[in-house]
Amino acid sequence: MNNYDVLIIGGGFAGATSAWHLAKKGLKVLLIDSKPWNRIGDKPCGDAVSKEHFDNLGMPYPEGEQLEQKIQGIKIYSPDNETVWKVDGEGFEINSPAYTQRLLREAQDRGVEVMDQTTAMKPIFEDGFVRGAVIFDRRKEQQTEVRAKVVIEATGYSMSFRSKLPQELPVTELLDDRDSDIAYREVGITKGDIEDPGYLRIFINQKASPGGYWWYFPKGKNKVNVGLGIQGGMGYPSIYTYYQKYLKDYAPDLERIVVKGGALVPTRRPISTLVWNGIIVVGDSAFTANPVHGGGKGSAMISGFCAAKAVLNAFEVGDFSAESLWETNVCYNERYGAKQASLELFRRFLQRLSDDEINYGMKKRVIREEDLLETSLKGDLQLSVVDKAMRVISALGKPSLLFKLKTVAEYMKEMKSLYKEYPRSPKELPIWKARVENTLSQFEQSVK
Repeated sequence: MNNYDVLIIGGGFAGATSAWHLAKKGLKVLLIDSKPWNRIGDKPCGDAVSKEHFDNLGMPYPEGEQLEQKIQGIKIYSPDNETVWKVDGEGFEINSPAYTQRLLREAQDRGVEVMDQTTAMKPIFEDGFVRGAVIFDRRKEQQTEVRAKVVIEATGYSMSFRSKLPQELPVTELLDDRDSDIAYREVGITKGDIEDPGYLRIFINQKASPGGYWWYFPKGKNKVNVGLGIQGGMGYPSIYTYYQKYLKDYAPDLERIVVKGGALVPTRRPISTLVWNGIIVVGDSAFTANPVHGGGKGSAMISGFCAAKAVLNAFEVGDFSAESLWETNVCYNERYGAKQASLELFRRFLQRLSDDEINYGMKKRVIREEDLLETSLKGDLQLSVVDKAMRVISALGKPSLLFKLKTVAEYMKEMKSLYKEYPRSPKELPIWKARVENTLSQFEQSVK
C-alpha cells in the first residue's frame, strides 16, 4: 500500500503542476503537503503570473474565484516618482490557493492521491538513490515509510527535504543569503476604487526597499496586494520596519487588511542540477524564481512541467538515475534557466545602483521600456542600444554608469551562452559548474 511510482512533496505551483501533468498517465502518484487542504498553495507573494506560461505549458487559465484581475502590463516608478515606464504584457492576478487547489482536484479526479497535513520527515536514501521518504500524517498522528521510484521535491524556500540528503549530492546546493529577497505583503481593501487596476505598479527605491522594490498589485476594483522585498544577507533592519515606515507612501488608500505574511525568495540562477538519482527538485527549492522581480509562479510551473516530462520518459525505459532524469535540466534551462542565469547578473548590477543613478538612467532613457521588456522576456540586454546611449549621453552626466552597463550586457550574453551549452550528462557537470563560477567571479570584479 505504501509503494508508489512517484512521490511529490509539496503542493504549491511546482508540485501541483507536476501532479496535473502526471495524472492519468498510468502511474501511481502520491502528493503530500504539510498544510491543511484549504491552505495548500498559500504563499506570500505578488500573485501575478504572465499569460504566456499557461499558453506554453498547456495549463488551464484561472477562472471564477481563481482569477482576481486580468493584467495589461506593469508601471515602473523611479525613486523620485518623476519617471514612469509602462511595459505592456498580458497576465493574471490570481487567488493562488484557489488555483493550486483546482489543479490538485483535477489531478485527484484523474487518479493522483493527495494527502494534506502530511510532512516528509526524512529521505529514504539507499545505494546512492533516493527511494522515498518517511512521512508523518498529522491527522492520524501516524508515521509511515513511503517508497517511490522518483521523488519530486517541491518544498519551497524551506528546502526541507533535499537539505536532509547527504551533502555531497549536487541537489543539496545551498542558498547564499545575499542571493535572496526577504518579502512581506498584505492583501487588503482600499478606501475607494483603484485607478487603472489592469496595471501592476512597481516602485524602485533603495532607501525604502534596499536591493528590492515595493509593489502595488490590484486584485480587483477595490482590493490590492501590497508589499516589498529587500535583499537578504546585508544586515538591513527587519523588513516589517520598512513596511511600517513607508506603507503610506506606496499604498495610501489601504484601509482594511484581509491577509498578511512574509517569505524568502531565491533571486539567483537555478541550482546546478535539478536532478540526481531518484529525485527531481522543482520550484523555489530549486531556486527557479526570476532574479530581477522575484516572481516565481510561472517558472515553478515550467520546472514542474519539465519534471513530469522527464518522469514519464524515465518510466518508459525503466531507469530512474540522474542520467535518465537529466532531461529535466535540459528542458528547464532551454525554457527558462538560461534567461534566469543571465538576469541574475542584471539583478546584481541593479542592486549596486544608487537612487540617483536609477533616476538618471530612467529619465535619460539609457535603457528604454522596450529594451527592459526584451531583457525580461529573453535575458538579453541589447548592446546596440547601450552603445548608442554611450555615444549620445556619456559626456553629459554619468559615463561610469554607462560603461558598467555595457560590461553587464557582455557578461549577461556570456552567462546565457553557458546555460545554452548546459551539459548533456551528469559526468560533465563539474567542469561546466566551474565555468559558471569563474564567469560570476569575473563579473563581480568587473562591476565593482
